[in-house]
Amino acid sequence: MDNKKLSTLLGICIIPGIVRELKISDDEMIESLDKLYRSALYDVLIQEETAVWHLSPTTLANIYLEELKTGILELPEDQ
Repeated sequence: MDNKKLSTLLGICIIPGIVRELKISDDEMIESLDKLYRSALYDVLIQEETAVWHLSPTTLANIYLEELKTGILELPEDQ
């Protein structure tokens, strides 16, 4: 998959799916998205070779919440 396809997939499916799972209110949306885009999770999501983008929005949201709590990105072993 080329970068353009991955960017489209992230923008149309993955990021909105994570946002839905996090149940972010409209008032918090900009700040929450800014944090997500600056996260370690996002850094690996945009790298096709990591294949993190294939995980479910629920799993990605849980990984992100854990990163927010601990400051550590921990990915599943069997991804």
